[in-house]
Amino acid sequence: MLKRLLCGIAAIALLVLAAGCKQDAAEEPSVTDEIMEGDLEQSASSTEEGYRRTVLYYATDDGFIVPVMKMIPWEEGIGKAALSYLTDTEANRASAAMMGLQTVIPEGTELSLRIGSDGEATLDLSGMEAQETVQEERAMVTAIVNTLTEFPTIDSVRITLDGQKVSELPNGTNVKAAMAPFALNAEDGEISASTEGATALTLYFPNQSASLNVPVTRYVEDGASIETAMRALIEGPQSDALRCCFPEGTELISADLFDGVATVDVSAEFLSAQYTEGLDAAAYTTMYLTANALEPVYELNLMVEGEPYEFSAAVSAPMYVNEFAS
Repeated sequence: MLKRLLCGIAAIALLVLAAGCKQDAAEEPSVTDEIMEGDLEQSASSTEEGYRRTVLYYATDDGFIVPVMKMIPWEEGIGKAALSYLTDTEANRASAAMMGLQTVIPEGTELSLRIGSDGEATLDLSGMEAQETVQEERAMVTAIVNTLTEFPTIDSVRITLDGQKVSELPNGTNVKAAMAPFALNAEDGEISASTEGATALTLYFPNQSASLNVPVTRYVEDGASIETAMRALIEGPQSDALRCCFPEGTELISADLFDGVATVDVSAEFLSAQYTEGLDAAAYTTMYLTANALEPVYELNLMVEGEPYEFSAAVSAPMYVNEFAS
């Protein structure tokens, strides 16, 4: 999911910087296999030498799992280093709480990570205290798997416990098979839900405080298209903890996505969004993120009854779903 967002942004950067790419490539030093876990994203998006822009998955106070970009120091074994920020230490807990986030790996857990040439990562959790609820356990597994599979060289994750292969964790979460990225915050409550004959859509809604954009998986019968996605977005979330950015009565007139340009035309009811501070900008962000989940997008045009919408403040394409505040 986040890989796709980064690919779209990287494509724009490559068009602008094409003239200097050959010279830069010739001067780039070689790297070890362990460092190569994130070299593509690093070259495309890092702006501070010695640090890597890394997408980590946290739990929110409302129980959602969300991606957040954080700058972390480059070091050998960067995948294990990324997971260390999800461990429940005093420092990590305080840092995450500033954004309404929660760490997901119990304090005192030792992590050991091996990455195979086939793209499967094996993570061993040793000395881990069992979580109190199955929800906490599932949140941990979801956050770990999605964090690791953000790295270009990791396609799936296998979890072992104290060096032993297990079929499930103490509260019953299934870890028998190698796990690909989970659908996040599925509205039917299952972290890896599938519905016969339906298609999964990733929609983005802000939380009620508008501090985080939350990905939600919704299963639809009409297939994954820009029209279906925008219509579902306008209908709003099913959870009261999330916010709809479209005024009541807003309807989708048309939606198109071609060559990385999305154009969305909505009814005149949307015009009242300008009277709520930041609402139209939040709508733009959620539309952009939702469209980008279908295919890489570099431009989104919002129309109202066929006319370009004038935003109450400047808007720009989001580089990341969420960015760490500290």
